[in-house]
Amino acid sequence: MSPAEPSREDPVNLEAVSGSGAHPVEARAPARAFGVPAPGTHLARFWELQGRPVFELGGVWWGHHRGPFYTSLPFQLKVDLEPGEVAEILRRAKILGLSFPSHRPGLPGGHYVISPAGYGLAAVSRKQRGHVTHGLEACELRTLAEDELLEKGPPLNRDTLDRQSREDATFLDPVRWKRFVRAVGACPGMTIHGAFVDGRLATYLISCRDGEWLHLIYKMSSTADREHYPNHALDFAIIRDAAADPGLRFIGNGMTSVLPNEGLDRYKRQLGYQLEPHNLSIHFHPWLAPALGGATAAVDWLNARFPGREGLAYRAKILEGAWLSRRPGPPAEPQP
Repeated sequence: MSPAEPSREDPVNLEAVSGSGAHPVEARAPARAFGVPAPGTHLARFWELQGRPVFELGGVWWGHHRGPFYTSLPFQLKVDLEPGEVAEILRRAKILGLSFPSHRPGLPGGHYVISPAGYGLAAVSRKQRGHVTHGLEACELRTLAEDELLEKGPPLNRDTLDRQSREDATFLDPVRWKRFVRAVGACPGMTIHGAFVDGRLATYLISCRDGEWLHLIYKMSSTADREHYPNHALDFAIIRDAAADPGLRFIGNGMTSVLPNEGLDRYKRQLGYQLEPHNLSIHFHPWLAPALGGATAAVDWLNARFPGREGLAYRAKILEGAWLSRRPGPPAEPQP
């Protein structure tokens, strides 16, 4: 989930990028059969329906993510681009930043992934097993229609964002919330999962099916009902039920945070997710590069003077990642 997104723009047309220049640019994605949609097509369509700019280049979708950055879709794809190739995309697309999973240098990170085949309570850690069982007994689990989410989702949105000390207009502004929900309903592969306690919505989770992957992309919950463990029950049931679909091989449950979140990391691992490592490659437009050194020094100074400021720490990590990602050479081995 990102903070304020831009108003709707026409998708950037980059058909010429990979074929017209002296140095063709190609984000090296897995080959696909004729007529098969590019991986990430459903995710890209969902972002586009929300008004988030997207474009396709070399079989890879790029969508506006946060601040100046566009990111690669689908989430599991590791993009192999050298810094010079990234700079060409940035110049021709007229965007200010790219961030994407890669084996090349960057910030160490990873993608939480599980294979649902054979999943059950035995795969859950002992510390979480009782919470899952309690949640399954206390909660009604079912899918929601978009109109039901439109009506019942806002209290959970406000509760979750307040609990996390965040703001996101997509989930707080009624007009943008309605557009978001309509995008969920109009996009192929989207499902709204819900956990109810005594008839009231306690947790909702939105997933996107994309080929053999199921991506869990948004989750909001009620603080008052956390004692009934609706999050545990819903997360467990989604994996368990996915095991019945032989065409669904993997479930992705988000990336590691730029700033470490030990509690969330522990929760996902205890449910059975494993961290598929990658490096987060971060690149700014070439004309911003000369300013990076001064910006890094300024942020470091502010961090030292005002410790504990999460916003400053986040910016410092982004600048560190941009510096690491400028290193040339062969793909680097990601750190676990």
